[in-house]
Amino acid sequence: MTSRTLVHRDPGGQSALYETDLRYTGLLEGRHGERFREYRRLWRERSEGGDPGDFPLSLDLATSSGCQLSCVMCPLPRRPGGRRRRLMDIALFRSLMDEARERLLPAVTFGLGSEPLLDRRIPALVAAAAAAGVMDIRLGTNGQALTPEISLALADAGLTRLEVSLDAAGPEGYAAARPGGDWGLLARNVEGFLAVRAKKGLVTPLLRLSFLRLPANAGELPAFLSTWAPRADMISIQSPVWFPESLLPAPPPAPPGPVACRQPWQRLGVLEDGTLWPCCSWHGEGLLGGPDALGGAAAAWASPAMTGLRRALASDAPPARCSLCASAGKAAEALPEGGL
Repeated sequence: MTSRTLVHRDPGGQSALYETDLRYTGLLEGRHGERFREYRRLWRERSEGGDPGDFPLSLDLATSSGCQLSCVMCPLPRRPGGRRRRLMDIALFRSLMDEARERLLPAVTFGLGSEPLLDRRIPALVAAAAAAGVMDIRLGTNGQALTPEISLALADAGLTRLEVSLDAAGPEGYAAARPGGDWGLLARNVEGFLAVRAKKGLVTPLLRLSFLRLPANAGELPAFLSTWAPRADMISIQSPVWFPESLLPAPPPAPPGPVACRQPWQRLGVLEDGTLWPCCSWHGEGLLGGPDALGGAAAAWASPAMTGLRRALASDAPPARCSLCASAGKAAEALPEGGL
């Protein structure tokens, strides 16, 4: 019998992640042993605001900018140049992978504030991360460009986790949440990925499917779980984070006090132009001021800007945008503690 266990609940309540038969943990522990266990131990410690160490546990990369959809919850489509595709300079990417190899970086995520499959180099970039010794290589996508050929290339390159945003149970909810997308194409692409993986006899990339609770898809979660949970290795249920450029209603004012977010202890985001984010959210834009990735990820991690942000997050006066982001919602409140 399939068991889906709650393995992560965001401290602010914005997301909950369920793992099928503990496939992710068991698989990567089997592959990497103590190194993987140490990575997850450090992730838990840093989630409590402990020592950030001298290097992030994950680099989150936008190797290209832009996206082909106009999702109601995303600020990108309504920003000047939001659809324009700009690629990360390959020299910058290689320098980050050199640091990854030297520092034994555990994880890389492709797809920060943009659609990573618009970058045709992605399979080669994934392969470069694997060659640098990265254990956990993730890619988050809207799935519109997830052709069988791309699925095969990503699997062959060493991708660990493929994370596809569905956010609906069918075409009507999807069209309302993600204008510009094609539900039928998305569903075929997900099934095509699973067919490619099965034909190759592979276990990875593990498939995570996500559902973002929105006014447009209200009531579709049960149908989503019934249809799609059996196909996935991981299921993510989320509430939206509000951005001024999104089409969602503004939330009530954030409560005062420290913020539960600990991403600046765990991960560092790098945009295609080298700009740094201290987290995976658009609210992190500009929080690090001047630092950019050209000086190296290690230098950015120890910079006064990053150190000051961590101190502010733990204080009674965190940045206003961090308070807004962290109070996004209680996505996991109505979900069972043990599993689905």
